[in-house]
Amino acid sequence: MKSLSTRFLIRKLIKEYEKLENEEDRLCRSRQIYDTYIMKELLSCSHPFSKQAVEHVQSHLSKKQVTSTLFQPYIEEICESLRGSIFQKFMESDKFTRFCQWKNVELNIHLTMNDFSVHRIIGRGGFGEVYGCRKADTGKMYAMKCLDKKRIKMKQGETLALNERIMLSLVSTGDCPFIVCMTYAFHTPDKLCFILDLMNGGDLHYHLSQHGVFSEKEMRFYATEVILGLEHMHNRFVVYRDLKPANILLDEHGHVRISDLGLACDFSKKKPHASVGTHGYMAPEVLQKGTAYDSSADWFSLGCMLFKLLRGHSPFRQHKTKDKHEIDRMTLTMNVELPDIFSPELKSLLEGLLQRDVSKRLGCHGRGAQELKTHNFFRGIDWQQVYLQKYPPPLIPPRGEVNAADAFDIGSFDEEDTKGIKLLDCDQELYKNFPLVISERWQQEVAETVYEAVNADTDKIEARKRAKNKQLGHEEDYALGRDCIMHGYMLKLGNPFLTQWQRRYFYLFPNRLEWRGEGESRQNLLTMEQIVSVEETQIKDKKCILLRIKGGKQFVLQCESDPEFLQWKKELTETFTEAQRLLRRAPKFLNKSRSAVVELSKPPLCHRNSNGL
Repeated sequence: MKSLSTRFLIRKLIKEYEKLENEEDRLCRSRQIYDTYIMKELLSCSHPFSKQAVEHVQSHLSKKQVTSTLFQPYIEEICESLRGSIFQKFMESDKFTRFCQWKNVELNIHLTMNDFSVHRIIGRGGFGEVYGCRKADTGKMYAMKCLDKKRIKMKQGETLALNERIMLSLVSTGDCPFIVCMTYAFHTPDKLCFILDLMNGGDLHYHLSQHGVFSEKEMRFYATEVILGLEHMHNRFVVYRDLKPANILLDEHGHVRISDLGLACDFSKKKPHASVGTHGYMAPEVLQKGTAYDSSADWFSLGCMLFKLLRGHSPFRQHKTKDKHEIDRMTLTMNVELPDIFSPELKSLLEGLLQRDVSKRLGCHGRGAQELKTHNFFRGIDWQQVYLQKYPPPLIPPRGEVNAADAFDIGSFDEEDTKGIKLLDCDQELYKNFPLVISERWQQEVAETVYEAVNADTDKIEARKRAKNKQLGHEEDYALGRDCIMHGYMLKLGNPFLTQWQRRYFYLFPNRLEWRGEGESRQNLLTMEQIVSVEETQIKDKKCILLRIKGGKQFVLQCESDPEFLQWKKELTETFTEAQRLLRRAPKFLNKSRSAVVELSKPPLCHRNSNGL
């Protein structure tokens, strides 16, 4: 077990090493891994990896060749070891059964408005509103962004709405604490809904108006967290295109996240050239129509935003002009004059970010965010500590207050605007692939809220089932040693009027189906010769198995889960088909029995138990 834990620890360290972009950082970290783990274990003769893997690392380290693939032989050996007996033991353990149970829950999530309790409105945009909400089953608080389908159609914004869902899905993996990420997306007949991180600390624009301009030290705090958020996007080939104080939200502790990816764009295959964004923050290449650009646009916008945090206005909105053409003209032609009160390091940073020429701009020389991280303005900053949110925020939003505009001030849409808009089937077809669950974020939500409680309750239920099975006469013992193909609980439509579901324990054999109820010692039996057909039917929107019996009778069964239904239907159909084939050729096979048992690794019987997964 110690060897296994060592493998996992080294793998984690290697994965962290592979994410480092700076060669000096990689050299330092690789030596740390080698000295602390590899060399230490070699000296104690407990290193669980091959000689070839060690020699590969040693030879490259001695030449200071620290590429991101330096430890690749270690990763391959770790993966290979997990493919063997270790994974097989996991597959045979109760932990794998529990994993499958949770995965089954995740894959069957179909959200509606009924899954949330919606609270007050906290914002409004061009297509809809943002509300605070609580997820009913876990109690976790979220923000719900609801876009009105009629308003989207009226403004021909279908592409924008679908693009936002795609961009959010790209950036919501990887656990970045500096982006307002999405956990779920679903839609109703009239709304598109994004379930996002709830940020109840207000935005930087609001706090700028309340607090006044920020000092260099305060601005540096916000800059570091925003840089890591942009780096996360750019690593996924997403350019944000709308960086401004109003889109930087604070959490309850004062840490910031970039929000609203409505204008974000994927530049992995084709660079964008559209002029979109907010005037006063748009880069020159964005304003020049027809000019392609990439993440360079965000670094220019960052310079504009940092200037505003320090001075209260964009560098291209002198005298608070609102003329968009004048702002754009100044962006394209004016050299920004920085106040003398700015430190030399700050001046250097802003001059680098506000370069009109992309080839001279900070962040655009091939190393991206790393160029900003190593700038003198951020000297002494431990970026790992920034990522872990260890630096104290300069401003902590007041507790117990809603740091947003009053609901009355936010207002609401005029319903008359969309009165004549009708949603057709072709409109709804556009959104058929809109629903989404971000797997790792759902798992995190469950782990933080109900995971332990649900596991404990499930353990109790399964313990009661096992105890009940014992009282019923050892169902598995009854099946063991016989030619039982499958066994488990199902619901049978019973009583004289076929209106009541009765829970029974069923056994499927090659020539018959047996069952008995709780407390019954007598087995009921239905032979394959009596069955006319095995069909699928629906009763009250629930899938059922219909067995048509000779004499016009029917036998209806319902399973407790979809996987069980599929397995029972498959086995019953195959068993019935095989039995019919043998019955037609009965004289030739009277003395032969069907060899038939489907083997599963869990449970360790020569048959299936449908109550597992």
